[in-house]
Amino acid sequence: MNEQLPTDAFPDPHDYLVAALDVIEREAVRANAVDWPSVRAGAQQLAAGTTTTAGTYPAIEFALRALQDQHSFLKRPNQQHGVTPGGFGLKYIRGTVARVYPGSPAARADFQVGDRILAVNGTPVGAGLNEGLPRQGEATVTSQRRGSQEIRTAHLLRAPFGLNRLPQGRLLHPGVAWLDLPDHGGNGTLPDGRLYQDVVQGLIAELGAAGAEQWIVDLRLNEGGNMYPMLAGIGPLVGEGRLGAFVRDDASWAWAYHAGAASVDGHVNCRVSGEPLAPLAPGVPVAVLISPLTGSSGEIMAISFKGRAGTRFFGEPTQGLTSANSPYPLADGAELWLATSYEADRTGQLYTAEVHPDVNVVMEWENYLTKGDAVLLAALGWLGVSLHGERPDFDFQLIPGAAAL
Repeated sequence: MNEQLPTDAFPDPHDYLVAALDVIEREAVRANAVDWPSVRAGAQQLAAGTTTTAGTYPAIEFALRALQDQHSFLKRPNQQHGVTPGGFGLKYIRGTVARVYPGSPAARADFQVGDRILAVNGTPVGAGLNEGLPRQGEATVTSQRRGSQEIRTAHLLRAPFGLNRLPQGRLLHPGVAWLDLPDHGGNGTLPDGRLYQDVVQGLIAELGAAGAEQWIVDLRLNEGGNMYPMLAGIGPLVGEGRLGAFVRDDASWAWAYHAGAASVDGHVNCRVSGEPLAPLAPGVPVAVLISPLTGSSGEIMAISFKGRAGTRFFGEPTQGLTSANSPYPLADGAELWLATSYEADRTGQLYTAEVHPDVNVVMEWENYLTKGDAVLLAALGWLGVSLHGERPDFDFQLIPGAAAL
């Protein structure tokens, strides 16, 4: 005979919703900008008649959207780290596909980087990031492949897919290393079982042994996730000590790197598993590449380089998710992840929106990691790599997936 749980083990949906709204109003950094009587009334209307806590999720997400921070979200019960609860797996900017997630609905529909998105659900798309793509439900996407006159139509259904990529690094030219620091949605463990922070420090060590004296840190496809494996990995390049801080009103909590460990206010959140790599000499030239896809923890990595000697930023303004997310558990196992503070760099400069480059270069995503990659070319030019003649004297073919020259 199966043991039945007492009925009070399941929260009353109305009480559950009120408790969630109370947390959002009390903790969110943008709560003061919200008309709470109106939002609460709208949320109650959306949840009217539901008999389960899950039935209140759309109402909670309605309240989160009212914050307009683009960063707070509801994590459903049993949602895995590094796996989206359901999405299309497609990112486009200015109507051009910039990223297709492996294993996603978009990948299965054969979308490719460089495809032109003409319309979503019959409406022409705008210039913004995923502008016109619905956050929920389904989408009929009309597109055109680069170099083809054929118009394609695909009906996409949201589905879970993995998010985590492996960090990569290559010498592009004698003495110049390229390091791709990807987003990471887990606890540091990569799909191949290695630790993110160990792989990044290993790449820095290998590239240094191969003669790297100047660096390009590519954050263009880093959309966020867990900042601590990223920071523990990139520490030898970004430098030791206080690198930035989370700020709210008069309070602040500094994040730092020291001897292979990433910490906040002295509490270590992640460290390399072996002997940490010694920091590189201060002022070693580093070009940081950013884009409108760079977001959340990707922006924290960018901010960590702000104020560092010998550093210059190339690309376009980032997503503007420069706020810290904090988890708040709910009674049924769901979690509210709320933007609760803004971020400041090591000099004290506060960021409440996008991180801006020093050199603005518009990215044409069909040229990503090819000899036409204008952002990468600008960074290489600053590092002194000759760009004269028909064939630049660096080799993009060393980058996996790059188009042949």
